[in-house]
Amino acid sequence: MVCNLLKKILLGSSRKILLFLLIVLFLTVLSGILIYFVEGAAGGFTTIPPSIFWASTTLLSIGFGDIVPQTGLGRFVAFILQLLGYTILIAPIVIVIAETFISLCDSLSKKNEDFE
Repeated sequence: MVCNLLKKILLGSSRKILLFLLIVLFLTVLSGILIYFVEGAAGGFTTIPPSIFWASTTLLSIGFGDIVPQTGLGRFVAFILQLLGYTILIAPIVIVIAETFISLCDSLSKKNEDFE
């Protein structure tokens, strides 16, 4: 019973989580390219791949200390990425909780139908 419910929850939320991961990947690449053009080589962002790495560490953790934005616009981009990082941590949790609630409501309604 519990295993079936857990399986249903994970299968039900798998598409949403996959879409979410694709959005995070797109946002990371886009942010890396943006910071590369905002900061450039003068800010330490010599090529796009290290800029994407910087964006991923800023978006998904506390940041990459070797490269730091030097301009005001670059710091603003970093600030926005950090705020988005907090929502990235929360979104999958909300997806799984919502799917759990839906699955529990479905199983309870089936039990009520069995008793009638």
